Amino acid sequence: MRRIGNAFLAIVLIVCAAAAIRTGAGAEPEKTLLTVYEGPKTMRSSATAAVSVNGFDLFVYDVMVNHEHIWNADTQPSSTPMTYFDFSGTARIEVRMPGLEQEVESAEVLPGSAGIIPEVKDGTVRFSVSQPGQYTVVFNGNVNKALHIFANPPEEDIPDPEDPNVYFIGPGEWVMDAIVLHDNETLYISGGAVLHSIISVPNARNVRIRGRGIIDGSDFPAWNQPGSYARVPISLDHSRDVTVEDVIVANSNCWNVNSYSCRNVTMNNVKVISGRQNGDGFTFQSCTDHTVTGCFARTWDDSLVLKNYSGSTKGITFRNCQIWTDLAQSMEIGYETDKGLTLDPEISEVLFEDITVLYNFHKPVISIHNSDDAFVHDITYRNIVVENAFMQGDNGNNKELIEMTLQNSSWSTVKDEFGSIDNVLIDGLTVLNTADGKIPRSRFAGHDEEHRITNVTLQNVTILGTPITSLKDMKLSADDYCDGITVR
Repeated sequence: MRRIGNAFLAIVLIVCAAAAIRTGAGAEPEKTLLTVYEGPKTMRSSATAAVSVNGFDLFVYDVMVNHEHIWNADTQPSSTPMTYFDFSGTARIEVRMPGLEQEVESAEVLPGSAGIIPEVKDGTVRFSVSQPGQYTVVFNGNVNKALHIFANPPEEDIPDPEDPNVYFIGPGEWVMDAIVLHDNETLYISGGAVLHSIISVPNARNVRIRGRGIIDGSDFPAWNQPGSYARVPISLDHSRDVTVEDVIVANSNCWNVNSYSCRNVTMNNVKVISGRQNGDGFTFQSCTDHTVTGCFARTWDDSLVLKNYSGSTKGITFRNCQIWTDLAQSMEIGYETDKGLTLDPEISEVLFEDITVLYNFHKPVISIHNSDDAFVHDITYRNIVVENAFMQGDNGNNKELIEMTLQNSSWSTVKDEFGSIDNVLIDGLTVLNTADGKIPRSRFAGHDEEHRITNVTLQNVTILGTPITSLKDMKLSADDYCDGITVR
């Protein structure tokens, strides 16, 4: 047994009752299963937000976010409220915001595709959800102090704390050295647990990281401060057959969920909120066969990012994810595409599908920056919805919606050779709102006759309600080293 803390300290309220909601005359009452988690005794619930679900109060955490859309090495993040629970049936949510400077007069629940129109009365916001998912509430049209609610499905198959291959983290607040997982081991972080540590999976097989608790990096100063260094909350290194699911990663001092030279990795319902330098969300280098589904990333750097550090990248899928990017790019390939000086490096067979970008506040939403000599090909973006494309801050002229380039940068390792980009499909791109109410431009730039961007198709694109069917409509510029760029 490797139990950390008391596995039975959780104060978990489970309500299984016939709710007073009926689907029609004479219908059976709908049954609702609800699990709420008490926060650690060593922590206080947020003074900013008070949230209840079906009449039961939730513990609300204050997590670091960064509203600066400029790179600042000494930035001081602010905070925003976050809470979570598990349910099936109907969850009736009530929110009050005593920490706002003014009373709540209006509210919006994201994603817009959920179709939720909240009731706002006397400063209280009320709405219901019937599907598990990630929901964000924005108050008075201002993203400051937006509330993130993670409504999970009921938890199943909780591991046995007596199992010798299980690290079982019970409820409460825990400060620990790095947890290193080896072959066939599971780390389980209970709901109601806040773990101040990092998790490392080096050269291991058949490893699981799961649970409803929080991995919290707030004890560590930002990685670029004197005497500090990067402490990645979840770090996979040369491992295979790894599953990460349901956990929350908050307040990291650097990157959040990192996979390096790994194979066959699955991530599901992982939530990341990051407000410090280089706070990339899900970042994979030289990996193969990774699938990320139903995840959430609010980041102060790239949200979903692929690079090559010591080999090629192949077979990566991001599906049904929500992202909020406060700085840098939302879906980024590059800039480092051959940091390990690999012979014939590639990034290929990559799929971004059913992605909702709640806010993109800085640089391009979709970007391929082949800054070394890799062959980047067979990349698909399908059903991408950008609710708010607000490219702002210190991006200079880098305000593109889509950008693809073959150019050296400050991140280049290979300075004297260049690669290519081929066979990219963007099928279904919808932009609902922009900062200035205009269609943002896009830019493609190859390098020379031998290093080109070829065969890029954009179809089913709608921006600000207007179907886009031409390069001109798209405001897309392509230089002389681009061929086969089609908008239809």
